[in-house]
Amino acid sequence: MEIKVGEIIKAKREEKGYNLAEFAKKINISAGYLSQIENGKKTNPKLDIILRIIHELDIDIEMLLGLESSEENYLSRIPSLLKLTLAKDRNLNTLSDPDVLRKFNGICARLLEANYVLEDKNLYQLFLEDASGQVEGILKRYMALQILLLNRQ
Repeated sequence: MEIKVGEIIKAKREEKGYNLAEFAKKINISAGYLSQIENGKKTNPKLDIILRIIHELDIDIEMLLGLESSEENYLSRIPSLLKLTLAKDRNLNTLSDPDVLRKFNGICARLLEANYVLEDKNLYQLFLEDASGQVEGILKRYMALQILLLNRQ
């Protein structure tokens, strides 16, 4: 299955809650031109337009262009939309455990409440980046612990 640039842009636009006309206006192009990009009819838009799109939609340009990552993890080579599709069933299964769901909701609530405590948008963005890094570090520690436990058996 091949995911095209326009499909990624359309999916991210819809994920962010923009309709075609309002997003086109936001990035200062016509809705028709944006529609052509999303439908693959316009395959070579100007770089400044692509840069405005990826900036507004927070799209990773390497993922958008299908460039390989140096990371060995196979998920790093799968476009984000496909990752979401693959993860959906796993996440639903994980969240079906009431205790896990309660803890997950508690963590999410704290992350969202921080926006009101910190008030400054840039500071909140830094907070989210830091929290993401902390979660990644914790995950790596537990993965190492899992390997140690498996090696004991």
